[in-house]
Amino acid sequence: MTEASASRSGTAVVTGGASGFGRAIGEQCAARGFDVALLDIDGERATKEAAGLGDRYGARVVGLRTDVGEEEEVAAAAAHVADEFGGADLVFSNVGVQQIGTLESFTDEAWSWMLNINVVGAARVARAFLPLLRRSDSPRLAFTASASVLAPASHLAAYQASKFAVLGLAEGLRLEVADDGILVSVIFPSGMITRHLESSLAARPEAVTQPIADPGDTKAMLASNPTLVRDVTTPEIAARCVLDDVLAGARYVVTHGNLVEQMTERHARLFEAVEAARRRTIQNGVDGDGGNN
Repeated sequence: MTEASASRSGTAVVTGGASGFGRAIGEQCAARGFDVALLDIDGERATKEAAGLGDRYGARVVGLRTDVGEEEEVAAAAAHVADEFGGADLVFSNVGVQQIGTLESFTDEAWSWMLNINVVGAARVARAFLPLLRRSDSPRLAFTASASVLAPASHLAAYQASKFAVLGLAEGLRLEVADDGILVSVIFPSGMITRHLESSLAARPEAVTQPIADPGDTKAMLASNPTLVRDVTTPEIAARCVLDDVLAGARYVVTHGNLVEQMTERHARLFEAVEAARRRTIQNGVDGDGGNN
């Protein structure tokens, strides 16, 4: 048993935990002494990765086959975590699927699949684990969005729309659970070398038939936002930047990269818009409380 795991820190739950960023987050938690539950639609891989992390860090780590697209499976995973560990202190709602393509190429079936997993799936995870988090002394809930929400790219509108929705979900939930002491964070990962497209293809329903990432679409996406490839790193390096901030209750966590120029321009334009609205409000004789002057 390592020094880090000698003193138990609590229980961490990670969806999408069998590979990539989720698996790297799970490793960071195990290294800090957390018991860990890796939830993933690839149950065999989740079990294998859980065994490896348990052996390496001397932590209790379990892998559970969980499809966040199915309410019953998410509820069953929460019940298993409660039985196995007695509760949950840290939940990473990290699962997400991706498909690259123009808006016109996306069928209703593709939209339904992506929104069900990325948005409704995130809500299912929160709903299932909130009762466990409310029993924790230091509850933390983190949602994985995407750096493309902060600096969007072309041919990625559907994925970005789902991750914008995750941001909105987290912002609203933060207000709902504030009195429960649950701190909510949103993580914005930048480019990483993962099997995200491969795992998305494996999880995609048969009704969605267009290419997962046509070379032409990928080229257009990267050309529209060079930062997506300029700052690519490994999931392990990105995950190292996350855990401390989430434990500290940070509202937003950006894993890596340089998005300052894009964010500065975007917020300048937004500020111009709200300033214009404020001026119109004053000119029309309406005060800040919605009443007439």
